[in-house]
Amino acid sequence: MPNIKQIISSHNKRIIKESSNKASTTKLCNCRDKPSCPLQGKCLEQSLVYQATVSETNTNKIDTYIGITENTFKTRFNQHMSSFRLPHKKSATALSEHVWKLKDNKRDFKISWEIIEKSAAYSTKTKKCNLCLSEKYLILEKKPTLNKRKEILSTCMHTRKYLLKNTKESRRHNDELDLNGHDAAIEIEAVPDDAPKEKGQKHCVVRE
Repeated sequence: MPNIKQIISSHNKRIIKESSNKASTTKLCNCRDKPSCPLQGKCLEQSLVYQATVSETNTNKIDTYIGITENTFKTRFNQHMSSFRLPHKKSATALSEHVWKLKDNKRDFKISWEIIEKSAAYSTKTKKCNLCLSEKYLILEKKPTLNKRKEILSTCMHTRKYLLKNTKESRRHNDELDLNGHDAAIEIEAVPDDAPKEKGQKHCVVRE
């Protein structure tokens, strides 16, 4: 019986193969100074698991952090860099907390980045998020020093875009659902428990 790593790997290979023609014409880097690209010319890669390696210059101590992004790596990289600069974002990730500790203790360091897995994010058709599953598996396998246990137990963040969304109408919401393989939008309205219902009409009651 195939284990979880084999199942995820097989699925990812199929997804990557199906998109190979498109990927071959996709721009992978938009850095003006190509040698300074944080991901060696692949900063525009999407839907991936990455590893950050923090090396202390004076002690050669190495710490690692594993993260994911459904967006481009460069977008996630810029978010990390922002959390390294702005004090109010120092607790954004375990990585930023570590970087701020090094800065506070006047320790010199450098950070290198690499892709360790490419996976598909949550799909309403598959009802699975191989991106989050890959991250959890790799954290367990590689045992990065900076990741916290709660990251393994956390729920998938990529389902949020399919949940209730606020609209211009204060008491109405949109929800993207997959009905028989097709995306459809429905409106859910908060109504009183005792509101009369017309024949054939259904209410979804949202208590506030």
